[in-house]
Amino acid sequence: MSIKTFLQEIDKGLTSPAYLLYADNEYPIEEALSAIKKTIPETEMDFNFNVFDMDSADSIPAVWEIIDTLNTISFFGSRRYVVVRNLQKISAKEFKKFQSYTANPSPNSALLMSHTGTLKKEMKESTKGLKAICLDIRGNDLSVWIKEKARQKGITIKDDAVEYLIGVAGDDIGLLSSEIEKLASFGNEAITINSIKEIVEGSRDYSVFDLTNALRERNAEKVLRIYKKLSETTEPYNLLGAINWHYSKMSVQATPSCSGQRKDFSRAFEILNDADIQIKTSGGAYPMEHLLIRLLRF
Repeated sequence: MSIKTFLQEIDKGLTSPAYLLYADNEYPIEEALSAIKKTIPETEMDFNFNVFDMDSADSIPAVWEIIDTLNTISFFGSRRYVVVRNLQKISAKEFKKFQSYTANPSPNSALLMSHTGTLKKEMKESTKGLKAICLDIRGNDLSVWIKEKARQKGITIKDDAVEYLIGVAGDDIGLLSSEIEKLASFGNEAITINSIKEIVEGSRDYSVFDLTNALRERNAEKVLRIYKKLSETTEPYNLLGAINWHYSKMSVQATPSCSGQRKDFSRAFEILNDADIQIKTSGGAYPMEHLLIRLLRF
């Protein structure tokens, strides 16, 4: 099961009576719930969309209260959606109280339970009555998610542009979502690599391609001049992703039989990975400048 499966379930109208939506972090769960809410008419939202949080700071809802809501006839004759968030905060023993409902669910309601973090074996056993969908976005799912996110914003994005966007922004869906928002705001219906370069790489005077060429030429003065200009309009993480993408492309084009080139690119990717860790953890001063100096030396 995957995010693609979940999008298909929404298109079908979430026909199963009970779902378990789980992911390593909260973001894809928020995205999923937002997608569900978009299918509900605004006039029905207050009556037919109920959320219970098992990690509430105020009071933890009782299981009987949730089941009563599920069994209550919905307003307007529409389907009722009942969300139980943060299932990881209750024990498998406590969850078993839901099993009488999942064994005989209401035909007028959809139960959507969310679990953030690793789904433990005991909980997996207890949730067998629910249709489980993993919302973690990995591998090919990431491309599917990007295209769907773009479609929701009224734009299309070409396959090579999807590859480039992942290359420069990484696989953090929060960051990718932000970049798609920017792309949509520019009013272009079809997004290409050049569209992304204008936003992600920032300056029209120089591109990351110019920067990587200067690195290959070992021209320190040119590298620092181009970097200074690019850094005025580009976040370090985006700039690092763009450099990594260009090096990846160069490594594919390198002569397969040349062991020296393979070693050079292998070393470059080690240096880029070190910089990625530094930027993510705020470790070390001036991580981008340090990266460029190391790339000039190797």
